[in-house]
Amino acid sequence: MKNQKGMGHLMLILCIIIIIFIVVGCIYYFFKQLQKQIVETYETDMLLIQGKAKVLSEEAVINKQEELLKGRKVSDSLEDEEVKTLLENGVFSQEEETFSQYYILEKADLDEMGLGAIRLEKGYYIVNYDTDEVIYSKGIKVGENTYYKLSEIEELKQSEENKANEEIQEKEQTNEENN
Repeated sequence: MKNQKGMGHLMLILCIIIIIFIVVGCIYYFFKQLQKQIVETYETDMLLIQGKAKVLSEEAVINKQEELLKGRKVSDSLEDEEVKTLLENGVFSQEEETFSQYYILEKADLDEMGLGAIRLEKGYYIVNYDTDEVIYSKGIKVGENTYYKLSEIEELKQSEENKANEEIQEKEQTNEENN
């Protein structure tokens, strides 16, 4: 009889351990998906801004009216703490040929551009009307890294896709070798 009770406790402990592993795995997966969704939301917002910035830039060139460009120039806001931080982190530099084309877009500017649906809780966006680069002043933290530019986010997604494709190819090769 004692042996049966001992086995029951062992099975109970084993079941609890398995359930803990399943719960931890689900929580990890949930947070990974949440992080992915946050990055995709910022990327979508930045792509919308980029598209509108291209239109405004082309209108300004055609009409030869720089005042059509929305926002305030970064070169006029060098005392802003977030601009200083971005310059210190090398997100962009004053030595760039197109530095004069960086404009800060705050919520009012986005509304004026017809992009009122873009949520902007902290910071602001910066757009370069020459290169169509879009920067988020607060950055998007993914793991250990912080990404500021739309181009960096696109590179991140591309590298993740490449990694996933490589893993699929490795699995296919392993399956072929086993058969």
